[in-house]
Amino acid sequence: MPTRKKLWPSDCVIWGTCKGMGRTVFFGIDGLSHTMWRDLADSGVMPQSAQLIKESQLVPMRSAIPEVSSVAWTSMVTGKNPGGHNVFGFTDIPDNSYTLAFTSARTVKAPPFWQMEGWGPSLVMNVPQTYPAQPLDGTLVAGYVALDLAKAVYPAARLPVFEEVGYDIDVEMALAWTSPDRFFAELTRILEARSAALDILWSQADWQTIAFIITGTDRLNHYFLDHYEQEGALRERFLDFYSSVDAALGDMVARLADDDVLVVVSDHGFELQEKVVNVNHVLKEAGLLVLDDGPRVTPASMQPESKVFAMDPGRLYLHRSDRYPKGQVGPGDESLLAKISELFTGFRHEGKPIVERIELGKDLYDGPFSYRAPELVLMPAQGVSFSGRLKSDGLLEDSYIVGKHTLEDAVFLCRSPNAVDLPETMTVFDVLPAMNAAREGIVE
Repeated sequence: MPTRKKLWPSDCVIWGTCKGMGRTVFFGIDGLSHTMWRDLADSGVMPQSAQLIKESQLVPMRSAIPEVSSVAWTSMVTGKNPGGHNVFGFTDIPDNSYTLAFTSARTVKAPPFWQMEGWGPSLVMNVPQTYPAQPLDGTLVAGYVALDLAKAVYPAARLPVFEEVGYDIDVEMALAWTSPDRFFAELTRILEARSAALDILWSQADWQTIAFIITGTDRLNHYFLDHYEQEGALRERFLDFYSSVDAALGDMVARLADDDVLVVVSDHGFELQEKVVNVNHVLKEAGLLVLDDGPRVTPASMQPESKVFAMDPGRLYLHRSDRYPKGQVGPGDESLLAKISELFTGFRHEGKPIVERIELGKDLYDGPFSYRAPELVLMPAQGVSFSGRLKSDGLLEDSYIVGKHTLEDAVFLCRSPNAVDLPETMTVFDVLPAMNAAREGIVE
């Protein structure tokens, strides 16, 4: 039997049916690492967090594979792995086509907790992978990737609330390198608008469930993580934004009663990025990916002799005859998988490996959509990011990004009237099952 650690339950956050429990709150801070949160709380940058941590149980959490927001958040709110909910990344190619598209709420094939029976009215704000807004008992404004605010809000009658406060889904990323001052100002403005919308909506219904996600932290870490430990004006602005996030969390905590349940989570950790490796370039150089020489490179540019291709961030798909119109590879070609694995395991750049390990999709995913999973997933070495762009000018890509996601060191915190045992190693997939076990009073 695995070792268990005592943890406060958030069963009602997932199931919403616990007797004697009050409101349930699912509060997300995208990209907040467990290590950084501890450091910022202990150093006085996030005093509200420091107090909350004292009153709660906080443990590090492992993200999904791949460690991207779309997969991790969807896994947490549905309680399924990608084979069960059908989201394997921010992009997807539907079966029997070469059409590359963003995944969306329509891609998700498992219900999130706010659509489950027994939750009561729910207020859902800024959860990634919920665009376009889908019907629910309550109000929802979708998170990234949301292209049109009008289509991001349900019901439509709530749209004026968001327009009134100047609500935006996300910051304009290009400001990070073209105008850092505006970037920081926009991060703050968007957080304030999100909080203002919450203030207005809070009293408009007897919400039993609130899901509220802050994503500005992820954007900040991507573009300014290198300033976190460097003295200077940008470090101060970095810390100031985290102080604002802490204040927003403190405001949420102040609204809660003693019998309410609060869960605070993040979707992945962060570390400094050293290089971006174009995976498809490696495949092309090895003769495993052959593209036509047309002016525009798309998945349809793949020639029949292509054996495999990559999608962000390190997902490798065999060019299978049963999934792609020009594919000629049989499913589960073990010799080909071994050849690809050997290629990347032995690959070195400046004498250093680019992969830490390689995972088989069949070992990672289970469920009705596992047949759509990548056959292999490259797990990057420290400091390495992977790109799945088909068009490449070389092995390495230039990037304004300085911080990258990590599989380890995400956040799981729960404050609740009751306690429950959870796995020693918490993962995003453990969130819902553990909450259910807490509701039943049983941990297997």
